[in-house]
Amino acid sequence: MSSYANPTVPIPPNPVFIDVAIAKLQNLVGSLTWLTHSFGRSYIKVTNRNGEEYREPMVYQSSGEYYSVEFNDNLQAMSFFEVGTQTINGEYERNTSNFYDVDLGLIVWVNLRQIDSVKGANYYFTEQLKKEVRDKLTNGGSIGMELNINSIEEDIDSIYSNYSFNQIDKQFFSYPYAGFKFNLTVTIEENCTL
Repeated sequence: MSSYANPTVPIPPNPVFIDVAIAKLQNLVGSLTWLTHSFGRSYIKVTNRNGEEYREPMVYQSSGEYYSVEFNDNLQAMSFFEVGTQTINGEYERNTSNFYDVDLGLIVWVNLRQIDSVKGANYYFTEQLKKEVRDKLTNGGSIGMELNINSIEEDIDSIYSNYSFNQIDKQFFSYPYAGFKFNLTVTIEENCTL
């Protein structure tokens, strides 16, 4: 069992379809030296907190256990994926390969002080980190599918719009913390397996 301060980062055994794409991308961005925890697919957990609906991103660990990937100041840097709409590309045809366009969000949260305390004390170097992620996604080698970066978001309210989030209470988005989100589309063959 993993702990909040030292979580495990599982990749599903024998993934299929979108989970194959996420596993490949998870390994790809996970090869960045500063990204200490590259999580895979997230799910939204809805709970009741003080009589109010609370929504947070969770990744499956194992044995029915989930891990919150909302914010964690114990970690140097982490990422996780959101899965959006899965749309058939063109018309469905029997007895042939069909392709689907799948919207993904790659959310990255970092502690700049832990990544480089000297650099972080002098300037907010998130542009460098975004460039390194962008370079991995576009030049990181063949992942066996088409990948497009549609946009990159920095506005914290937009990045975490699917979740309950109060920036005033949390203050996780002033130095040394930063976050950004890559909005991606991957084109996946219907029978995609590892």
